[in-house]
Amino acid sequence: MAAPRLRLAPAERRQQIIDAARELYSDRPYDAVSTSELADAAGVARGLINHYFGDKRELFLAVMRESITMPERALPDYDGRSVEERARLTMDWILEAATTYGQAWVAASGAANLHGSSDIQAVVDEADDRAARLVLDALGLPDTPHLRARLRPTAALTKAVCREWLQRGTFTRDEALDLLTDSVLLFVRQTPPTPTRPTEGTDS
Repeated sequence: MAAPRLRLAPAERRQQIIDAARELYSDRPYDAVSTSELADAAGVARGLINHYFGDKRELFLAVMRESITMPERALPDYDGRSVEERARLTMDWILEAATTYGQAWVAASGAANLHGSSDIQAVVDEADDRAARLVLDALGLPDTPHLRARLRPTAALTKAVCREWLQRGTFTRDEALDLLTDSVLLFVRQTPPTPTRPTEGTDS
């Protein structure tokens, strides 16, 4: 006789399903995981997947959204620090978060590149925009549309560097930190406009 399922509050049950799905998607692509496997891994009836998420696709999006959004953690104390010091401390904080959050963050970030549909891209864009805001706040820079647009491309670089470091071992942590710090500083530094030269024959 099967043991009775533990009764959980809806939010806890939903999270239980997401956590189980994350484990499956950490080393297998979306198309290789069936709804039945997702239900078995979570220890729930298949109908509960549809009840909480509508379908398998929405569950995958929920896993993606949770996995590629940097976890809420307190930033280091930056009082009196230069922008360069703040950038290095922030990138170190992000690398530490990637380590403690586990391989799921890296794997799910990579999965975004394998499924370029609009709904997944919207989740990635949302996470990248949030990360850009976080970094601007950490650097003590204004959250302007222009600066945020300059920083958003570094999110893809950060994920790629973390994959090289955590999954492939091609970077050391220090190399990853140096590369990301230099890149962020390059992207946020404003290039002054080139002065126009006076046209010949005109008064200067």
